Amino acid sequence: MANDTAFFKKLMETVGANIFVGAPAKVITVNGNKADLKPLFKKEKNEEYSIISDAYILDHVEVKGPLAVGDIVYVNFADRSLDYLAKEPFDPVHTRRHSINDAVIVGRFKK
Repeated sequence: MANDTAFFKKLMETVGANIFVGAPAKVITVNGNKADLKPLFKKEKNEEYSIISDAYILDHVEVKGPLAVGDIVYVNFADRSLDYLAKEPFDPVHTRRHSINDAVIVGRFKK
């Protein structure tokens, strides 16, 4: 029974580590309405995450001025793939969920 408990605990930790919900990140580059980011959390074993490319910037993020390289932002990761984002409801073809590839900048931390 103890082995079953250990197995399920490890399984839950592994699944949880691969579901992305939100994270702080540093702006590396700004490209129009998107930005490249460096996540400020690390993986297990002290490994750093790769750069997040083309994270969407929401309008309200830039109310107090444009996003700049070096800004610290908070990023959410969409429930479903944003590959086909448009003004109309869309059916994501991909099954990707809570992926680091579907990042949206939802705010900037005050300096």
